[in-house]
This record gives sequence, C-alpha cells and structure tokens, in this order.
Amino acid sequence: MRDDATRRLAACLFAAVAMLPCIPAAAAANPTNLRCEYRADPLGIDAQKPRLSWLMEAAGQKTEVRGQKQTAYQVLAASSEELLNNDTGDLWDSGKVASDQSIQVEYQGKPLESRMVCHWKVRVWDKDGKASDWSKPALWSMGLLKPDD
Repeated sequence: MRDDATRRLAACLFAAVAMLPCIPAAAAANPTNLRCEYRADPLGIDAQKPRLSWLMEAAGQKTEVRGQKQTAYQVLAASSEELLNNDTGDLWDSGKVASDQSIQVEYQGKPLESRMVCHWKVRVWDKDGKASDWSKPALWSMGLLKPDD
C-alpha cells in the first residue's frame, strides 16, 4: 500500500513537471495606446511642450498581472520615421527616467517649430526591472505657432 502511494505521488510530480513548459512565463509589460495631448496621432498641435501618455499592458495577456507597475520609462522623439526605426531620437531622447508617470509626460526635447512632424515611441521598465519592447510608433504634427507662420 505504501508503494502505491509512492508511485501515485511520483506520477503526479512527473505530470506536474511535464506540464511546466505549457505554463506561460510572465510577459513583460508593453506600452500601448500612445497619446499626445490626449489624442492618437494628432495633427496641428499648438502646445510647445506637448504632453504624452501611454498605457502599460502585459504582453500576450488579456488580464492585468497582479502587482505589475511601471518603474521607469524612456521616450524617443524623432524628425523622421527612419530615425525612430533606428532608435535615434534626434528631437528628444529622455534616457531612462525612474518614474511611474505615464500620463502628461511633458516633451522636453529640442524646440518645436510650426508644421513640424514628430515621430515618437516609448518603452517602460516593470516592477522587476525588465524593459519592454519599444511601443509601436506614433506621431504628432505641429500647427502654426506664430502669427507670421
């Protein structure tokens, strides 16, 4: 009888270990829903220091990971999509900023001019210090900032 219990326990442990690859690993949190001045890809912004926002979602999961939070972010803003795709922020590279702020992050880059198009993306670090992938690119364009423009 004792041998039967040992065999059943061994079979259960073997089954549990065999199923481990089927359990999804905790996915990194990814920034989504990028907004500039509360809008997606807005045209004609008149704010000289637009406010940027994003949401943090667990990659590949439909539900929030308990206790997950943003601990840092990095924003890149570029004058062209090509520069942004090469991870070059010629307008602004915030560097890694230790902050949980993901709304109303004020643009702190080079001065913006009328009719300028700004491409941007963000990545975040989660509660475990793991960096996400870069977000999908977003953009905004500047309106006319001076009467003579």
